[in-house]
Amino acid sequence: MKNLFLLLLSSFISFSVFSQSTATEYFNSANQKFKEGDFAGAIKAYTEVLKQEPEHVVTLTNRGIARDRVQQYRHAIEDYNQALKLKPNHLPALTSRGLTKYNLKDYRGALLDYNKALERNPKDARSYNNRGLARYGLKDYSGAIEDYTKAVLLKQDYAEAYYNRGAPKYNLGDKAGACADWNIAKSLGLKDVDTYIRKYCN
Repeated sequence: MKNLFLLLLSSFISFSVFSQSTATEYFNSANQKFKEGDFAGAIKAYTEVLKQEPEHVVTLTNRGIARDRVQQYRHAIEDYNQALKLKPNHLPALTSRGLTKYNLKDYRGALLDYNKALERNPKDARSYNNRGLARYGLKDYSGAIEDYTKAVLLKQDYAEAYYNRGAPKYNLGDKAGACADWNIAKSLGLKDVDTYIRKYCN
């Protein structure tokens, strides 16, 4: 199942005048390393930013996302927790923490984070998709379908949500519905779905 993270690539960030130049250079370097898949390098560069600006919420969140990518899940959650302590309404930290909890198979913890996120932004398709992942992990297949459906209503070309919705439909015996969703995901350019179509839809 698909669980995609959002990297906060901010072109403008607020640092103190004293450290602005160096911190900005490290921040931009970290974002570039992340985009190139050098997550370890990104973590090091974000850490350099935080040595100068230890309360920079965007950097804490981005480092958490990079740490998740290298499966440093506990450290990632520490970064998200610190970001949320500094800025309780910082949704990217909350939603990213939810996915890291999902990766740790803490499905109930992930569900709670996405419930909070959707209370604050009920029109966020990504949060519905990711809460669907948590519900699927808890074997709440009907709840997962409901969330994926809300995601595609908000974003009609959301290939991952169609792809994800196929699994709980299949588990509930709706093979035709599952295959229809997987074919929509394929038509939207999601290549990973071919395996499911070949295995379950022929």
